[in-house]
Amino acid sequence: MAEEKTKLIGEVDQAQIDKWKADPKCLGVVGIIVGGHIAYVKRPDRNVVSYALSQMSFSMTPSNDSLEQAKIEMSLGKMYKQGEAVLVHCWLGGSEEIRSNNKLWTGACMKAGELVEYEEAELKNF
Repeated sequence: MAEEKTKLIGEVDQAQIDKWKADPKCLGVVGIIVGGHIAYVKRPDRNVVSYALSQMSFSMTPSNDSLEQAKIEMSLGKMYKQGEAVLVHCWLGGSEEIRSNNKLWTGACMKAGELVEYEEAELKNF
């Protein structure tokens, strides 16, 4: 007997996802699931990443030993703002209740911030 999949509130069919993906400005579609609801966002482009990172601030406590051992702190409020930037600027569709329910919105913002990705770089003197 096959298990029936529980449909999330705001869930769309594959045809809609394919339509979003067909847009040349869309870098990919990601679903953010929170409290039985789903929001669909496109992966953030450079402009959104730049804006999201501008919402961040860090405090760093230097270590006597080395920069690598320094303590870096980031507040949850700043993480929220980063995710909010992604949700606001990359929203494609899904449950509108996520936008109107503070608890769902907060959970979605905290998860959306993880979409701001980057590769670790290094500097080399010549």
